[in-house]
Amino acid sequence: MRLHTFFLMQLKRLWKNKLFLVLLLLFPVCLYLLSHSFQKEEDSRILVGVCLDTEDELAETLYEKLLDLEDSLFSFSSFASEDELIKAVQSNQLECGYLLRKDLGKELDKNRLKNLITVYVSENTTCKGIINELVYANLFEEYSLSLLQDCLEEAAHLPFTEKDAALFSLPPVTEEAIEKSYRSQLENGSTFRFDVEFISKQKTEPLSGTTAATVPLLRGFTAVFLLLCGFLAMLASYNDEKNGVFARLGRGRRFLFSRITMLAYLLPSGLICLLGLALCGSLSHLGTEFIALIGYLFALLLFYTILGTLIHNHTVLCAAFPMVVLCTLIFTPVLVDLSAFFPWIKVVRYVLPSYYYLLFF
Repeated sequence: MRLHTFFLMQLKRLWKNKLFLVLLLLFPVCLYLLSHSFQKEEDSRILVGVCLDTEDELAETLYEKLLDLEDSLFSFSSFASEDELIKAVQSNQLECGYLLRKDLGKELDKNRLKNLITVYVSENTTCKGIINELVYANLFEEYSLSLLQDCLEEAAHLPFTEKDAALFSLPPVTEEAIEKSYRSQLENGSTFRFDVEFISKQKTEPLSGTTAATVPLLRGFTAVFLLLCGFLAMLASYNDEKNGVFARLGRGRRFLFSRITMLAYLLPSGLICLLGLALCGSLSHLGTEFIALIGYLFALLLFYTILGTLIHNHTVLCAAFPMVVLCTLIFTPVLVDLSAFFPWIKVVRYVLPSYYYLLFF
């Protein structure tokens, strides 16, 4: 019998395997639903409320600055009244609520540093200290600017107007120029800070943090699903040999035909995975995806061939598969790459085929 004829016969047999077909059909649907749920996820930053109940200029500046914060772990929302702010904190909608009701500029000028801002805190919060530091850092950043401007205005020798500046052949110093210089010094890199960025290897377009986290997760599930399909393919080949399907063939052809049986399971599974990733919009480049997938399928073929050669007992094979999945979840970056914390893991993952597939991305 020719190899391609035998391969087509195995595909026909696969078509009659209703359970396996249902498994193949469910995978892209589940992958799409998982992807869709992540894409609909809203801002995951910690919610904080702020209410302005004063006409103080410094308080208004702080209020606007907190609402405009972007590079932060916290998202500040505006509340029209103190009662609304308190209700939001009591219902655990907010981690904290800040009420700006005092004249902050006048209080700081009088060196009154305590109880400047009223804070309502949820009883379950663990972030009060961090949020307080953020609020007061922004407060004193703005207050320092006003102090700088006041000091320079009191320096009589410093030219502020164009007429006075011309006497010293210097450009005029205005409040706008002072603020511009002050802001540039804050952002010139001399202050220790963290810049947190979400990184994705997608080549087509930049991804948001949520989507960037979803893409490797979907590939991890794809790797585990194909690992399952490879195991089912190995069991099918094992049962064929046990039932004497290859009994009349020589040893070499028997091995070849049993691998063809496994490929009849693996190749359709790979195409279904490509379809699932395409539905989720996670395909970066079709050529690269196809090469990575074909390489992974043949790595699975080799892996299960070695496993089936070492273990000849059907029951032991079934018991070994959960261990293979567990090792894949722990030792390869399906969910998270633990090798960053435990370097010795790197040695174990080299024997797992899923590692080489995820290495492409």
